[in-house]
Amino acid sequence: MTFKAAFFDMDGLFLDSEPQWHQSQQELCARYGYSWDDEDQRICIGGPLSRVGIYISQMCAHDMSGADVVEELTQLMLVKLSSKATLMPGALDAVNRVREIMPVALVSASPRNLMDAALSTLPDEFFSFTISADDVERTKPFPDPYLEAAKRMSVEPGECVVFEDSLTGISSAQEAGCAVIAVPHYVEVIESRSVKVAKSLHDVNAAILQDFYIGL
Repeated sequence: MTFKAAFFDMDGLFLDSEPQWHQSQQELCARYGYSWDDEDQRICIGGPLSRVGIYISQMCAHDMSGADVVEELTQLMLVKLSSKATLMPGALDAVNRVREIMPVALVSASPRNLMDAALSTLPDEFFSFTISADDVERTKPFPDPYLEAAKRMSVEPGECVVFEDSLTGISSAQEAGCAVIAVPHYVEVIESRSVKVAKSLHDVNAAILQDFYIGL
């Protein structure tokens, strides 16, 4: 026995977009006299974008709202993702291995326009479906995205495994009642019964998923 559905996060997990987010945030903050660094990146990783917008507006101490920041940041990212979207090492193989044993969906805290731009080069049938921040009332860290994903798969959240890289995403999945395999890059994740840590997506295979499921 194993899980009945798998959900992959997008930014920093399936898609190697964190460097592009970092660059865009640096560019935007530089316009307003603030120097964006790795600590800012660590604080904001995983979003949601609304929280990032508020954070930047406060750090820049400029007369602009969080919504203004989100609009500028989104435009910067659209240009970058439309011209070059790179997958994380092992991402394609990991998704294909998991797809052999269960349906797979992509669940992101990014807005739909960024998601579509990033995935424009992938076949439409690669994921069963995708969920963006625009598809739910509340995005990560709230459980809504993964609850909606489980609903669309017609399975219980406890029958799903989620692949995440950020604390925001992990919290969302846990609140929904899903098991989590974390592949962190900028943050430290502590393992528990329902959260396992993998060094990379290269480590993901059917045997690991089955052992994880049995141990829950």
